[in-house]
Amino acid sequence: MSVGFRKSLFGFNSDDVMNYIQKTHKEFSQKETELNEIADQLKSELNSIKQELEELKIQKEMTERELKEYTDKQEEIERLSQNIGKLYLVAQTNAKAIMKNSEENLENARKEVDGNLSKIDEAHRSLEELKEKILRTSTDFAVQVDGLISSLSSTRLQIEDNINNSNEKSEEFNSVYVQLTK
Repeated sequence: MSVGFRKSLFGFNSDDVMNYIQKTHKEFSQKETELNEIADQLKSELNSIKQELEELKIQKEMTERELKEYTDKQEEIERLSQNIGKLYLVAQTNAKAIMKNSEENLENARKEVDGNLSKIDEAHRSLEELKEKILRTSTDFAVQVDGLISSLSSTRLQIEDNINNSNEKSEEFNSVYVQLTK
């Protein structure tokens, strides 16, 4: 790099040399200020990403708790469904036994059959209500899980973008730093 110092009696012109040193110092000071600003910005972005990551961890824990609650509810619903199925089978068996014994006491048998048929109807209604509850719960759960999956996917992409940006900024910083320190 040719600077073009003028020559004087004892070497180069001292004013030219001083001006060159001041100019170079000013340029390096500006570069240092710019790099410090970039470093501060990168630190800020990194802190922001860390905060987002912590929020996502908290959200994940909440989602896992909700999933456990739904799983527990689903297990309870399945257990109730099995019990109702057993009740239904018992009621059906009782109805058959009553019909078999109806020859001995037709009037009493009719009364008991009517009672058991009422229980069967109740069991049918209970099963239908349970079926509707199960379908609603399953649908709501699937919608929430889909929303959470979508949210986690978009958050993951955003974090990857932020990491890539951070890496690029870090490489830029390192490149500038290496150039400055040469």
